[in-house]
Amino acid sequence: MNAPYIIFRTKKREYQVPNRWKLLSPDLFEYLVLLLSQMSLGRIDANIVRILYVCRVFDINLRKIKDIDAMSNLKIIADQIDFIFDEKGNVSACFLAQLVPKFGRYKGYRIKTEMDTLTCSLTAIQLIEAQAALKGGVNKLPLLAAILYCPAPYSSEKAHDLAGRFTKDPVKLQAIALNFQAMVTYLFTKTHFSILSSGSGSDHIPEIATGMIETLYNLSADGMGDVQTVEQMPVIKFLTILRKKLIESVKAMHDAGMDIIKISEKTKLDTKLIKKMI
Repeated sequence: MNAPYIIFRTKKREYQVPNRWKLLSPDLFEYLVLLLSQMSLGRIDANIVRILYVCRVFDINLRKIKDIDAMSNLKIIADQIDFIFDEKGNVSACFLAQLVPKFGRYKGYRIKTEMDTLTCSLTAIQLIEAQAALKGGVNKLPLLAAILYCPAPYSSEKAHDLAGRFTKDPVKLQAIALNFQAMVTYLFTKTHFSILSSGSGSDHIPEIATGMIETLYNLSADGMGDVQTVEQMPVIKFLTILRKKLIESVKAMHDAGMDIIKISEKTKLDTKLIKKMI
């Protein structure tokens, strides 16, 4: 894992640059998203992104740097920043943190990881609808923000009504999208919920191997509450149940004599993972 901070010393003091997403302040995260947006438009490259990021940390105006040694030292520091991009040069956002805590007067969802326990204030239906909005492109970003920042109790209708209030700050919308995408990526690649993912889909967003919306409403049919109650289920509890049901279904198919290859085709799970389940 990359070092959490890039540390360097001068004769007077020690300096450090955050080198993980979750260590960024909301302002620094939003600024980095702005830089990435500029990069996607071809206006700057990855090296400039890292240099400007370091400048922002130290409140340095790059245009005012005239000294060659100072510029050289800045580049040396920037070259050590390795949390923003992967080896292929793609944005590498995979973390559990809420880096956009507010959008105007609307408070965002909460993520807590203390005591080796993960909790998230999002509901099951919010996760499902937010994922759908995320895949809808730039035009759906106001709806994504409305879903994620909708005051409790959440409802689809309320989120749609609020979407028009989340249109005036495109950079913050992109920050919200990247933050949510990073959380989804982490959940379905770095935790035990990874068995629910069939790999990376478009834009490096994991595709879910089982239909979450179908499972959500099946829970109501199984007697876990009416539809509204099931929709408001905490997302971590919902994913835990989804994982349990997936394992049970794989075992049931195997016990019924179904070939592992056919189980893999039906569930979109890797055969090695299926063998571990049975």
